[in-house]
Amino acid sequence: MTPRGMVYLVGAGPGDPGLLTLRARQLLEKAEAVVFDTLVSPVIVNMAPLSAQKIFRGKRAKPGSLSQEAINRLLVKLGRQGKRVVRLKGGDPFVFGRGAEEAQALLAAGVPFEIVPGISSAIAVPAYAGIPVTHRSLNSSLTVVTGHEDPEKQSPQIDWASLGQNQGTLVFLMGLKALPSLCGRLIAEGKLPQTPAAAIQSGTTSRQKTLVGTLKTLPQLVLKHGLKPPATVVVGPVVGLRDSLKWIQRRPLFGWRILVTRGRLPYNSLSELLVEKGAEVIEIPTIELSPLGISRARAKLLRRVGEYDWIILSSANAVDFFMTALLRLGLDARSLRGVKIACVGEATAKALRQKGLVADLVPKEFKQEGFVRAFKKIKTRGLKVLVPKPKKGREVFERFLRVQGARVDLLELYENRIPQGAPERLRALFEDQGGVDLLTFASSSAVDHFYALLTPAQRRQWVSRLPLAVMGPVTAAAARRWKAKVQVQPKRYTVPDLVEAIVKWAHRSPKNTKML
Repeated sequence: MTPRGMVYLVGAGPGDPGLLTLRARQLLEKAEAVVFDTLVSPVIVNMAPLSAQKIFRGKRAKPGSLSQEAINRLLVKLGRQGKRVVRLKGGDPFVFGRGAEEAQALLAAGVPFEIVPGISSAIAVPAYAGIPVTHRSLNSSLTVVTGHEDPEKQSPQIDWASLGQNQGTLVFLMGLKALPSLCGRLIAEGKLPQTPAAAIQSGTTSRQKTLVGTLKTLPQLVLKHGLKPPATVVVGPVVGLRDSLKWIQRRPLFGWRILVTRGRLPYNSLSELLVEKGAEVIEIPTIELSPLGISRARAKLLRRVGEYDWIILSSANAVDFFMTALLRLGLDARSLRGVKIACVGEATAKALRQKGLVADLVPKEFKQEGFVRAFKKIKTRGLKVLVPKPKKGREVFERFLRVQGARVDLLELYENRIPQGAPERLRALFEDQGGVDLLTFASSSAVDHFYALLTPAQRRQWVSRLPLAVMGPVTAAAARRWKAKVQVQPKRYTVPDLVEAIVKWAHRSPKNTKML
């Protein structure tokens, strides 16, 4: 007997992945199948395991798969297969999301389901545009109306006469196509033509644009500026507060969609810092760090770690893999008594401090060549040096130390791999999800992996004109080998400095002049 599955009807929120609920994320991380709509952020979809079946049922889906009946049948089928199914719906599933119809279909088929509310775009999108839907001194009610119904049809379900007399805030979801007749009908039913009104495109995302006018002028403004669905329309005095409350547009990277190709780290996360500056971040790591097995030769070096004069750690990853390898052999920081430690960069030194150790040397220049200059001041002849490193990593200072008479042992602890599913995620990003405005790379291997994942035709079509932000000259050199356009390169090779350099460059970019 086939076990019954479970279908979760989950509100994905209005677009910003940061507005996803904790319950939704918990379910996604355990999902076996994900069915999602056009308005759901790819960042949210990618929270599901790589092994999960991902089924797109949005406006660009294949013919015959868009009807609500077809979606209902699909959810029932997946549930009857015994799968944990997450049905992602933009906003809230019960606010013009047809979630109730899907729940009724599951109920009739005997498939268990759960409703997970989401933040509705009726509230969140105006808030991101600086428009509070309620204000004690301006209104005492909020009415949410579907924008799909034609105000001119003969037997409307919407009570336009009541809306025309409504003194509260009116929010129309998906009302852009019907905007001229919508505004005209409200005026005909008693609303003053000068009533403040706003249209917000792609709210809470990097594509957000807001136009403010009146019921009389808004349709022409939308036509002039070419606003496109999805859009939310807000009518009422609260629209007048936008000029003083438009908080997100004051963030320096608002309007930028940025691809991050490094994995998330617990220190100086590039993604988190970019989001704080207002960017919409798409994470598709092109590097996956995998530990190498502790061979007999590696175990021998680790057990003799206390015999070395220096240990050189070139990255925060090297710190993590080195300390983890020690623990796997039953060793800890006490084994390093009397050993000096040098770190490439402040981020590496910070990672070491989080392990309870303080670096003895951190060269001011955050790259391997900086070590060469720093160690020229140290008598290296006869020193015993251990270098934990990735497989096939650079060996600039190792060669220098050997020339200077030091004995250097290389300890390969991890390797860089291309993450599973990266090619498919890149294809979806550039073919279906609108691409990005800027590429970021923190290492030369991330650059090489990224471009190697694309065919020559894909490189020309998707990324040949995109600007790059890179960390350090080695990464920049790798990008130029692929004929990429490096626009941003900070003087200090740290994540915070990279973000600040991106902010300064974006401020000068012509893209800023196009934002509304």
